[in-house]
Amino acid sequence: MKVLFFISSFPKLSETFILNQITGLIDRGVEVEILAWHRAFNEADHQAVQEYDLLSKTHFINIPASKWRRLVKASFLFGKLFLKNRRLALETIKWRKYGQMSSSLRLLYSASYFLNREKADAVIAHYGPNGNIANFYKNMGLLEERTMVFFHGQDLTSFVKKWGEGVYRDLFASEISLLPISHYFATKLVHYGASKENVSIHHMGVDTAEFDYQATKKQAPIHFLTTGRLTEKKGMETAIQTMALLKSRLKVPFHLDILGDGERRADLVELISRLDVGDVVTLCGAKTQEAVKAAVKEATIIIQLSKTAENGDMEGIPMVLMEAMSRGKITLSTYHSGIPELIENGRNGFLVQENSPEQAADLIEGILQSKLFPLEKISLEARETIHREFCLNTWNDRLVKRCKGEKI
Repeated sequence: MKVLFFISSFPKLSETFILNQITGLIDRGVEVEILAWHRAFNEADHQAVQEYDLLSKTHFINIPASKWRRLVKASFLFGKLFLKNRRLALETIKWRKYGQMSSSLRLLYSASYFLNREKADAVIAHYGPNGNIANFYKNMGLLEERTMVFFHGQDLTSFVKKWGEGVYRDLFASEISLLPISHYFATKLVHYGASKENVSIHHMGVDTAEFDYQATKKQAPIHFLTTGRLTEKKGMETAIQTMALLKSRLKVPFHLDILGDGERRADLVELISRLDVGDVVTLCGAKTQEAVKAAVKEATIIIQLSKTAENGDMEGIPMVLMEAMSRGKITLSTYHSGIPELIENGRNGFLVQENSPEQAADLIEGILQSKLFPLEKISLEARETIHREFCLNTWNDRLVKRCKGEKI
């Protein structure tokens, strides 16, 4: 069986959930091809990229960043496509009909690939906008395979806020399977017009065999860890503000490592300086999957204080929380998006409201300085939750069945 993965950029350090899905299908004997708009260049790629020789399986569309170069190349591509398939060429430039898909030139730039590619047995698109593109080619008769689209967060929040609730109207009218990663996003899909019958929740999961259980310890120094792209929705500012409050409260040494990089790095550097927490907070930069796993192993408490960004962008269910819980780590997050589907406050982890450093600091102080919380029980329940509901192998087995058209 051959499966085409249609994604935005590859290999992106922050999207280990896609990488784990790809390698999981390869481990199950599936032939994989990857289509991505752009090559993601990192200081170091995840080991699996080399181990599975994934770049040799990837086709990059590569739309030029320069508007002038993009238009010049587009005129050449249009002429070439017009000679091969006049109807397809004309359809790709119908801006009024297809809106942003056409005006961004994504239809025109991707047309050659879909016209000339080798057929697969199934197509998996990650993120709704790529699902829209896939649906366009299905309507053009160039995507006959069984097709499914994963929705992760930004595609059902800030993207919809920007382009309107009708942005997926044509996709929802198709037979393409819609796979939100949480119940929260399943509800949003139906609210925006998707048929309940066409929506199936498919969690991203973690390989539980890779994470040994570690009994909860509160010995000093206390090592806090948060990880993810330095974007507004990750709530890194809240984490730093929490450390500032703890600095005057905790009587034991502690430190917060922030793993990740992104557009808010300069703002975070300024905040760390202004709050005078440079001695207890470190921005560690982007890290590979292997480095993140090692950091989680050494951490005392994982904090992920996610929040809704000003543009509406939201998280899915952060992978680092799953990895931490699989080890039995104590986690602290927020009542945000699908996170309460993973963490039940006081049972397998802890939750506070968004934008609430005071709540977070109070809770951390209580965890570290009192015996009111049954941490060992919470730790064991955290691990059991992942094994029961977020096991990567279980979800990858289901994905193979979906690709074959079998019932789940």
